[in-house]
Amino acid sequence: MDHITRCNYEKAYKEAIRTKYNIEKELGENSNYLETPSQAHLRDLCWKILRENPAPDDLKVYWDFKGVPFDKNIEDTCTTYTDKYKKVGAFLKGEKEPLKIDTVDMAAILIDFQPRPFRKFKAKAMSQEEQIPVFGPEVLYKNEVEKTAENLKHSETAVFVKTPNKKRKFRIYKSKFKMFRIASITAVLCLIGVIIYLALPQKECMQWSGDHYELVRCDLKSQSSLTRNPVELLDESLVHLQKVDIDDHTICFDKYGRAIIWYAQTADGIDFFNGHGRHPENNIALKPVTKDIFRKYAHKSSATK
Repeated sequence: MDHITRCNYEKAYKEAIRTKYNIEKELGENSNYLETPSQAHLRDLCWKILRENPAPDDLKVYWDFKGVPFDKNIEDTCTTYTDKYKKVGAFLKGEKEPLKIDTVDMAAILIDFQPRPFRKFKAKAMSQEEQIPVFGPEVLYKNEVEKTAENLKHSETAVFVKTPNKKRKFRIYKSKFKMFRIASITAVLCLIGVIIYLALPQKECMQWSGDHYELVRCDLKSQSSLTRNPVELLDESLVHLQKVDIDDHTICFDKYGRAIIWYAQTADGIDFFNGHGRHPENNIALKPVTKDIFRKYAHKSSATK
């Protein structure tokens, strides 16, 4: 067991989070997001967590991290803010130390580390006199072993019981055979899953569908010439682009005054989007919304409603 002093709270906080991440990415309920912590995976996981359990401390961390309040009704897929999660992924993988504690607090939310945020971790550390324990992987493993041994004492199928040697060996052999059988069945099921995955046509392309992109099979490219919107190769930076409607209550700017809504002129008027890029229907480059544009079209949109 390692010990930390008052001057090392932040270092201990980071190490404890990385330790839990290494466990969660393998065994946690959100391992499908954490095993490959891309910006999009971490963004989607954050939205899922805050939508299901919007704790006040976590909502404040979100505000400090992204500069805008969390809205469970609007999934933020803007590339500008998605890129912020790149720092979180680099921290979790141990590739880079973040400069701001907000990044570390966001990582704590994604792996459900407690106590969080950092101020609560530090407060708990200071309440434990001069030192607090930091559990490394080897200590966590030792604790799991001790806990398992304690459970085995009360189990009817325990391996380590006070019985004659022959009976004990038989139980050990029976337990190992059961584990081998479970492992074999799991391997077969995984192999079947891989075969089905490879046999089915993969959706590696996307197509604009009115107000958003949909994932489609690339073999539909040959048919896309008959439709208005062509089938394109999957682009992670564009696939979450969506057309949005704005009114007087729409948040178009962050707390720094930067636009978070983009627009483009069309033959029928003007279209608004939740991120930058190009208009999927006429290929015109999207522009950040201005206050003049917002005043002009938001009021007009409200009047029509």
